[in-house]
Amino acid sequence: MPNKPVSSSSEAFASWKRSLDDLPLEPTRHGALKRVLLRHEDVHSPLMFLNEVYVAPGERVERHQHEDMEEIFYFLEGEGTMHMVEEIQPIKPGDCVIVPMQTPHIVENTGTQQMRFVCFGVKALPDVLWSTWQPT
Repeated sequence: MPNKPVSSSSEAFASWKRSLDDLPLEPTRHGALKRVLLRHEDVHSPLMFLNEVYVAPGERVERHQHEDMEEIFYFLEGEGTMHMVEEIQPIKPGDCVIVPMQTPHIVENTGTQQMRFVCFGVKALPDVLWSTWQPT
């Protein structure tokens, strides 16, 4: 399915979907494989991407950081460690990790099976917008 930006609010409610089986595996810039479920151009929101990521046993998503977005990980399969700055925490299915913007991090598969997680990035809101935002 081609990536088509939503151009009006009526199109925002158009029915469309993407199936994981139809999306190609592609390398990340940091040492894993991913399927891109959504790109920033697909939505009218601060969502930057939504990926399903696969890390083989003994492999890792190398140290990196994002200057202007938070990254959220939800682990589905496998086990390993999440390195943030100088802290290392074990991760397993069901764990959710929020990485603040400008925070160096590494995800490492220390287990014997493939690690699989969903990851998405959200653009940071300027403080003036964040302080006036009210949940509905």
